[in-house]
Amino acid sequence: MKKILFVLLLGPLFSTAQNNLPSFQNDTLTTTGGYKIYKGQTLQFSTGTSAAGYFNFIKFHQNMAKNNTYTLQNGTMLVKNLKAYKYSGADNNSIRIAGTITYKDGKKEEADILVNFERATQDYDGQPSELNIPEQLKAKPNQPTVKAQTKQPAAVEPQKQSAPDDLRKILVADEIKKLFDLYKAGALTKEEYEAQKKKLLERQ
Repeated sequence: MKKILFVLLLGPLFSTAQNNLPSFQNDTLTTTGGYKIYKGQTLQFSTGTSAAGYFNFIKFHQNMAKNNTYTLQNGTMLVKNLKAYKYSGADNNSIRIAGTITYKDGKKEEADILVNFERATQDYDGQPSELNIPEQLKAKPNQPTVKAQTKQPAAVEPQKQSAPDDLRKILVADEIKKLFDLYKAGALTKEEYEAQKKKLLERQ
């Protein structure tokens, strides 16, 4: 009798702990925040989190041979298929989604995208999530894991100083290239391009 009571009391604790991890079952993806992506659902895209308006955590699949994810802004996608689920941490996860995208200008396209479902459903780096979802269902950063990762390499801090600088320069150069592409495509005026470019250069 005591054993039964013990299991009944601890059962909810175990199920709560398990619910903190994402899962993919019966064609339904559930994020750590509790947001579900499933067949027949209509996803609402928000805005890209890069300075040029590109999406950092939602990409067109390579078979589409396109990378202009800024066109997804404020569009929708009717989900038709989910596959290739992968999860091994917030920065290393993805789900492949096929469906019909309706762009904000009303045009429709059959598309195949890859979504980092933890980052795309999280307010990241001071910007809102790239998928427009209820606030209470947004994934929360795993603070303890982040702190543990930043404290451990303290002994090799001098080596880590240059790596972020080099990475930052590469990222800035990439953002400037994307801005230039937008300018060439007529999505930005020359003044807007120069202003955004100046902001990016000031971050270095």
